[in-house]
Amino acid sequence: MMKTSMTAPTPKPPKILLIGPGELGGTVLELLARQDGLGPIVVGGRDPGRGEARCNLARIGAMAQGHAPDIRFLKLNLRDVAATAEALRRESPDILFTAATLQAWWLTDLLPEQERAWLGRARFGVWLPIHLPLTLNLMQAVRAAQFKGIVLTAPFPDVVNCVLGRLDLAPTCGVGNLDEIVPKVRHLAAERLRAPLAEMRVVLVAHHALEPAVFAALALPAGDIPPYFLRVYRGAEDVTADVRADELLLSPYPLPPGPAWSFLTAGSTVRLIRALSAGDEALLHAPGPLGLPGGYPILAGRGAIRLAPIEGLSQAGAVALNERSQMFDGIERIEADGTVVFRGESVEILRQAFGYDCQRLRPDEAAARATELMARFKDYASRLGVRLPER
Repeated sequence: MMKTSMTAPTPKPPKILLIGPGELGGTVLELLARQDGLGPIVVGGRDPGRGEARCNLARIGAMAQGHAPDIRFLKLNLRDVAATAEALRRESPDILFTAATLQAWWLTDLLPEQERAWLGRARFGVWLPIHLPLTLNLMQAVRAAQFKGIVLTAPFPDVVNCVLGRLDLAPTCGVGNLDEIVPKVRHLAAERLRAPLAEMRVVLVAHHALEPAVFAALALPAGDIPPYFLRVYRGAEDVTADVRADELLLSPYPLPPGPAWSFLTAGSTVRLIRALSAGDEALLHAPGPLGLPGGYPILAGRGAIRLAPIEGLSQAGAVALNERSQMFDGIERIEADGTVVFRGESVEILRQAFGYDCQRLRPDEAAARATELMARFKDYASRLGVRLPER
């Protein structure tokens, strides 16, 4: 009898809904437009004029490099949960990515040096009210639409996704953050061993709070460095000690401040989307997977992600490590109902700087708190002679 062979069907290219075509979202759009093997890209935003222009730029820019992306704009306002749910039902994307937040994370970089350093001591967690509300609205819309696809989030996922997990609204995972640290360690480890970069593999458990220590222009005191778990491999061989991995992780590696970081986060995002679109799993890293605090190694592929097993560290141990680390982002704890308790020192700095006083943040208070925080910060910057850019 003649044997016949059957090949597996080619996976359908995923349809992507990208929400928030600003600095980060716009950069992700430009990179996705230059990727082959993806399906249509729908770009959701509040402003049709700016959104259409971003779509046109990405389309013809990609065409100039020999690609032919299918890109269109969709007017979408995350403040309207019902309308967002209806858009999800109508569009039915395979992958949903949001970069939408109420204020850019880097605006404190515009302040004079002394005030910038003072606010920096409060740590990033105190700005949570700005990054939580729109993602909360989105996940409420996801639930209402009974959307079953992948949801990737950019705004402060180490904490935002954990809060949402407490509400049974966890996105699939976040993007960036610890995955932005891994390339640095791989690069320096390959250089130290004089080995091909392709042979180097890094396994890292870390919270967003670690990034300032990793990319600071000056070395930080040991007491300012959050706990983490790091292993470096060359092929199957553990070379963590050989490359002095802790030294590589914390060695000065300055990057340009502000919006330029979008390219690093966007690169991480696109690689994750590519992996999710592939038939085989890839070992990557992501913050806030499945509503967990901080970041972890993950296996991504076949339209899903799962936590990767970590040699020498249990899942419970990894979660506990990141819960300890969030203290270095100004967060005391995240309670069972999603309420975030901030550290006293962080609260006091914002109280003294511009009269904003928030010791505890319930998720349903985030939008109102964000309005107050942004107004007080804008007034503070104005008094210092700094005019903040308009959204």
